[in-house]
Amino acid sequence: MTSYLATALMAAGLMASPTGPLPDAGFYARKSALMQARGACDHAVEQALALTGGELLSVEPARNGRPICKVTVLVVKPNGRPKKIKVRVPMDF
Repeated sequence: MTSYLATALMAAGLMASPTGPLPDAGFYARKSALMQARGACDHAVEQALALTGGELLSVEPARNGRPICKVTVLVVKPNGRPKKIKVRVPMDF
């Protein structure tokens, strides 16, 4: 008896839920934080995207003797599988 009741309640809950598209995580992300994180890496991001032809995943400023930007790009291979590529570009490039 309890399993029938649980199944009926679950079905009623699913029917009452909204059917529209759900917002992605970027919808709730703070836009200013993303822009502030990129900072001086704007040109490095543009160059990495032009070089790989992929989609931007992340940007991280770093300092290994000189200021560089660690740019992570997602590139879709011909077989349809994505590949993550990490590119290091100088900030002043």
